[in-house]
Amino acid sequence: MAVRVKELPIRPAVENQTNLGNWALLTTQSHILRSQCKCNGNVQCNHCLYCHTLKIPDLPEMTFDRNTLTLTHTKSGCKIYLNTLDALKLVDDKQDLIKVSYSEEWLAKRQDSSHIKNTPKPFDWTFSTAYSGTLVDSSSHKISVNATTEEPDREKLMRRDKILYHTEFVMFEDELADNGSSKLIVKCRVMPTFVLILMRHYLRVDKVMIRVQETRIYCEDNWDYFLRDVTLREASFNELNHLQTSVLYDEWGINEHLRVLKRDLDKVCIENC
Repeated sequence: MAVRVKELPIRPAVENQTNLGNWALLTTQSHILRSQCKCNGNVQCNHCLYCHTLKIPDLPEMTFDRNTLTLTHTKSGCKIYLNTLDALKLVDDKQDLIKVSYSEEWLAKRQDSSHIKNTPKPFDWTFSTAYSGTLVDSSSHKISVNATTEEPDREKLMRRDKILYHTEFVMFEDELADNGSSKLIVKCRVMPTFVLILMRHYLRVDKVMIRVQETRIYCEDNWDYFLRDVTLREASFNELNHLQTSVLYDEWGINEHLRVLKRDLDKVCIENC
């Protein structure tokens, strides 16, 4: 006789809001996305929202749909919003980018991997995303983005001031059917005079390549703007074959061994409509 497993009820996400000067930081954290429809009447569940919105044929093994971060400029209502759905919208749903960029290594890996062989249609099965946050205007103000040379205050970053709030959470994670790792995480800390946020996508395709995109958001308590620094690093396994295994598989230590492919430093300002 089949055993019916009783699912636990969906618990509210844990919220935390920290205010600092002109800014309010809100984080929400909860469990992974349900694997089945849980629609209630006319209210669409997040499982169906993801399935209907995204064009990719599969989702990461662990998708945290309610892990979010919002940094709001309190005077204007403008904000930057970090969320998993918008991050996955930027995954290529038409071509396998690893095949395009690393054709020889990809073909060798394909021979050994039933996961890649059985992909129903070409798409970026590594869930690579260039997501750097969702900018949201308010009814009275709009956001402008311009390149800048202004950098965060390194002296403030290095000081051992009291941490008012800090957290870290995963937005999605997938082991690529034992072919590597694809992970999008968020870290943040609120200090007495500034907010620092890091969103990091780490991708490792074993025997092929490693790629890291880091988005850093920095603002001071009395600013009406924030700085956004997006840096993309990458290297093939051939370029890294001199490294010890412990270094090669160190998700954070590998940064210094990757080539910087691109860096965009922007000043994100609040303007009247």
